[in-house]
Amino acid sequence: MTRMRMFGSRLLGFFRKRRNDENLDAEMRWHLHLLAEENIRRGMPPQEARYAARREFGGVEQAKEAYRERRGLPFLDTLWQDLRFATRIMAKKPGFTAIAITTLAVGIGANTAIFSVVHSVLLLALPYPDSDRLTVVWSTFSSEGRGPASGPELIYLRERSRLFEEFGGIWAQSGAITGEGEPEHVRLGLVTSNFLSMLATKPQVGRFFLPEEQGTYAAKSVILSDPLWRQRFGANRQLIGQSIRLNGHPVTVVGVLPPDFKIIFPEGSSVPPDMDAFIPFPSNLAKDPSDQCYIRVIGRLRKGVTIPQAQAELESIGAQLRSEFPVFAEQALGLQVVPLHGDVVRNVRPALLTLFGGVSLVLLIACANVANLLLSRANERQKEITLRAAVGAARGRVIRQLLTESVLLSCLGGAAALLLGSWAMKPLLSLRPAGIASLVATAFSLPVFGFTLGLSIAAGILFGLAPALGTTSLNLVECLKEGGRATRPGRQRPRKLLIAGEVALGFVLLVGAGLLMQTFVSLLRVNPGFNSQHVMTVRLSVSGVKYQTHESAILFFRELQKKLAASNGIESVGVISHLPFDDTLPNWYSYYWAEGAPKTEQNTVMADYRSILPGYFQSLGAQWVAGRDFDAIDVQEDRPIVIVDDTLAARTWPGGSAIGKGLNIEDGNFRQDATRVTMEVVGVVKHIQSHSLTDQVRGQIYMLYPRAARAHMALTVRSNMDAQSLVGLIRRKVASLDKDMPVYGILPMDDYLEKARRPARFTSSLAVVMAAIAVLLACTGIYGVASYSVLQRTSEIGVRMALGARPGEIFAMIIRQSLLPVLTGVFAGLILSLALTPLLSGLLFGVRPVDPVTIGTAGVLLFGVGMLACYLPARRATRLDPIAALRYE
Repeated sequence: MTRMRMFGSRLLGFFRKRRNDENLDAEMRWHLHLLAEENIRRGMPPQEARYAARREFGGVEQAKEAYRERRGLPFLDTLWQDLRFATRIMAKKPGFTAIAITTLAVGIGANTAIFSVVHSVLLLALPYPDSDRLTVVWSTFSSEGRGPASGPELIYLRERSRLFEEFGGIWAQSGAITGEGEPEHVRLGLVTSNFLSMLATKPQVGRFFLPEEQGTYAAKSVILSDPLWRQRFGANRQLIGQSIRLNGHPVTVVGVLPPDFKIIFPEGSSVPPDMDAFIPFPSNLAKDPSDQCYIRVIGRLRKGVTIPQAQAELESIGAQLRSEFPVFAEQALGLQVVPLHGDVVRNVRPALLTLFGGVSLVLLIACANVANLLLSRANERQKEITLRAAVGAARGRVIRQLLTESVLLSCLGGAAALLLGSWAMKPLLSLRPAGIASLVATAFSLPVFGFTLGLSIAAGILFGLAPALGTTSLNLVECLKEGGRATRPGRQRPRKLLIAGEVALGFVLLVGAGLLMQTFVSLLRVNPGFNSQHVMTVRLSVSGVKYQTHESAILFFRELQKKLAASNGIESVGVISHLPFDDTLPNWYSYYWAEGAPKTEQNTVMADYRSILPGYFQSLGAQWVAGRDFDAIDVQEDRPIVIVDDTLAARTWPGGSAIGKGLNIEDGNFRQDATRVTMEVVGVVKHIQSHSLTDQVRGQIYMLYPRAARAHMALTVRSNMDAQSLVGLIRRKVASLDKDMPVYGILPMDDYLEKARRPARFTSSLAVVMAAIAVLLACTGIYGVASYSVLQRTSEIGVRMALGARPGEIFAMIIRQSLLPVLTGVFAGLILSLALTPLLSGLLFGVRPVDPVTIGTAGVLLFGVGMLACYLPARRATRLDPIAALRYE
């Protein structure tokens, strides 16, 4: 307690320094006055009495210093002195200070911007209660992983698990709110009664679902999102308990979710983050078909349970499921548990860590540049430092002063970096891929500020250490001589080593950027299997009471297709259940096998199932391989025929024709009496990339819409009309058939293609920016060192020219000596890139990690930049006047 009181007293004394000094001066004057008065009474003359009093009292300044050390904090006093001195030094050289701060702002700002994304995506916990215990449970099959679960699976997990507190599930669909006002499309989530309570503490208004509200076979209650509640219903709190019409049915609003609530699910789960409304599952999940898998399952672990323990339990439950359900045994069903947060960021983690490593190299290059500037300035301050050492300044004191200057300089660069980083966030976020769109915070947080401060201090120590330590090797006698410059050749070595390091790191960044750019260019060249130009897509949902039968839905789409196709400017119109690269609705995929295939070849390979009407392939510009398209007669007669892609045809009938062959597939309408049917293949089309531009995930099977009726379909309209006119036309044609039908999801097909390219565009664009910054910094560093070398060797160059050296020889000498560290850096960068670029293999497509062309181009570019940076100083050296150069000292 006494120590704390003493520290508090010293800290208070530090902040009351001026007042305490004034009181101390007054007290000392009073003591001196008393001693002088005493001497006068003893008979001394006044002037002699005052001198005697001073001699008796002792050194006044020494007493003051001793008192200050006892009453204050000497370290803070010294630090404050160092900061004031550093500020004066920087103010004397505003050009140097501006260049150094700008260089550091670029290096630290790039790290700040990327770290803000890394922190939000990889480090920050999900905004859910006990989010560290939330997991995703995936169903795995013989040849497929990361699949949804069926209703019986979810119920079985709830009954058999002991390591999980609870399980919840969601199935993303679409719906429409009708009644007052225009019909409005909503992204609808069918959920278990406990799903929302697992992800939110409490609703904003009302309550969550009750257990008895699930499985009633008619949705009677709904919970709204905050945006829908505000935009559609004006944030009316009296809405709770009232009825609205959802998909033509009356439902009661029982709650409104908090404003910041959003669904954050892994990419590929087909669960969008911006869900508008939620209703309980209307069916009894336990009585669903066992192989009808559509539910995305999350679970909450009990406290203290680890993922390996949970996985072991799920493997045991999976074995029980296979033993009790024959269909699960045939499909080799398994269960996999992964942390929710880890699964959400699994696709973006490698790219973000790669970019974070890249900006770290940019910061090292910036530090090397500033270190070179400080080394040059240390020579200019050589006299000052020598005098301080000569009058008794300790080595540690001088080093501390110089490090204080560099740290202050770095902190100023960090402050500028925050401004630069906040400005850079907007273009950075505009490039972000869909995998992190729902996670990235747009404003800097306290951890980001802390990171920037810590990085600034560390950078200041890093680039200030070499110049500070260099002051201890000074020869005081030589430096104090008139004109002594102490510029031994060896003192150029640190600057050349820093330049070599800059070039090496820049080489690595150039190679990485080149590889990522080639990946992006390769993606631009990928043939997706269709022509996206001049194709507009529109989403429609026939889920209301008007379309309770398949016949009514079929009639609507056929009539709409006819009306649009007959309009001027429309080339073709298609209808499909799942658009390429659109994951807003759950994907539909299942097993298939050739008719008559042995038991061992059944339930082994899956394909994507698609429901279409004639005209889809023409509207999308798909490429035919064999056979024919569906036609109106096929739809009218509901023929049992399918079209497959060339990937599936080659796998199922290698070396033969698929046309006329029978294919055993899942029944598209899920009739209980016929879960599988055999259909004839009438056409083969080129594989259409639907999930990724780089991988053919699964083959594709196209069924006629009557054979696979879906409530949520999309139009693909190929037209030469402008987008605004085309969208207006589509809305009018839809309204003429059904005025309550909402039209939504209006996007050009080019946008879906761009979405597939966005991750590669994100990484390649940022890599190119980092490489450009690295090259610019390396160029300025090389130029600075070459210019300083010419300046230091002015007298030597003058002597050489006086003795007959030609300008060309001087030019060649400067170029040769200045390019030596550049060549060294290129060689070191080559070795580093060969070691590091294989780490990028997961981000590359269409190019090898060790690409000779990319490496060679990076080397040539850096050598050319080095040559350009050395040219101006070398040219300046050839124009020196020998007489003026000899008088330079």
